[in-house]
Amino acid sequence: MDVLRAIETRRSIGRVRQDPVPREDIELVLESAVHAPNHKITEPWRFHVFVGRGRGELARARAELALRMAEAEGEEEDLIPGRVSRERKKAFRSPLVVAVISRAGRDEVETRENYAACCAAVQNMQLAAHARGLACMWRTGPVAYHPFMREFFGLGEGDEIVAYLYIGYPDVDLRPRRRRPAREHTTWHEG
Repeated sequence: MDVLRAIETRRSIGRVRQDPVPREDIELVLESAVHAPNHKITEPWRFHVFVGRGRGELARARAELALRMAEAEGEEEDLIPGRVSRERKKAFRSPLVVAVISRAGRDEVETRENYAACCAAVQNMQLAAHARGLACMWRTGPVAYHPFMREFFGLGEGDEIVAYLYIGYPDVDLRPRRRRPAREHTTWHEG
């Protein structure tokens, strides 16, 4: 697929079939990530791949966090099981979940640039998935920033969860995305 066409047609798709994704396609998506630009070639990305029954590990962590958060927030006891169940199910919304981690740099600037490089890596992954006929959804939310999940992934000081990528075969009809043209967001400075 032509890269410009891939950029224009890629969509965030949250509804996917549970058909397994071949390992070679997963590896291709991961390999695309490591070709993202990164200042000083720090290669700050780390990937945790949850596939098949391996998603249970992520589901258990998300469920435990939901329970802790519900208790800390004083949620009514009869509502807690539903919250825990909903959070647990998120690990199974696709046949493949990739957590993308950004490693801290040697200083604040390098840490920030590492995070930006990991965002570029995530875009590469989404485009590679799209080129292979896969749907992809980039999600984070409060769960990605909670200390419990940082501990679950063994993150160090300054490390960050950049994305949970949910990947699978699309289970919806794709419609064109509406975007305003670049000219509406652009200021030209010419001499």
